[in-house]
Amino acid sequence: MDYKILETISHKELKEICIEMKIDSFKKKNETISNIVKHLKKYERHKKKNINRYEKIKKLGNNGKDGITYLVIEKKTERYYAMKTFKKNKSDKKILQEYELQKIASSFGISPKVYDVDIVDNYIIMEKMDNHLLEKMKKRNGKLTKTEQKNIIKIFKTLDEAKIFHADVNILNYMYKDKKLYIIDFGMSKKIDDKLIKKLGTDKPNIKIMTLGFILKLKELGSPSESYEYLLRYVSNEDIKKFGI
Repeated sequence: MDYKILETISHKELKEICIEMKIDSFKKKNETISNIVKHLKKYERHKKKNINRYEKIKKLGNNGKDGITYLVIEKKTERYYAMKTFKKNKSDKKILQEYELQKIASSFGISPKVYDVDIVDNYIIMEKMDNHLLEKMKKRNGKLTKTEQKNIIKIFKTLDEAKIFHADVNILNYMYKDKKLYIIDFGMSKKIDDKLIKKLGTDKPNIKIMTLGFILKLKELGSPSESYEYLLRYVSNEDIKKFGI
């Protein structure tokens, strides 16, 4: 690429380019150009290294609020993965945070393993799951088994132990692989720190908040009451009365 063309662009337009690239601009035009060139060269090196590394096979599930997930194959190893892609306006910080929190959760054995994160092309590469919990429930007229309820509570307890508040009660965030249940999508997740504990009034927000939210989602689906009999053990009498469960 001929970077000299940047010298013919006004400083105002260069600053707009910096905003699009999500990089800093400077008071002096030559400094802004230097920063743009530095990042463009970095991007070219990245593309050269990663070009056609993964091939998209098909879309997995519905479009998410942040982007789309695909089944991909890594050409060099011929291994299959799930690639969660993000919209261009998703910040690098948010993508890296999601990657790191899922990495912690996966080390506790409750979420898919993550293998790679790319904040240039905006994606996370992770272990591919088999199917959604909701698919199994639909075959049983919306019923959630007692074993599945116990597994969900185990996931919530483990998240609290790992100091991660998942914060998304969507039932589509639970998937199976080899008959084991996992939780996915850490896009709304937060670290459980003193500030969050003070805000939520508990150091176990997954058990307290996620369990209640999950039950309310089951009720929305019209699931039979036996689908949350075990889960109710972890909901306060006050919330049971408040939400009419």
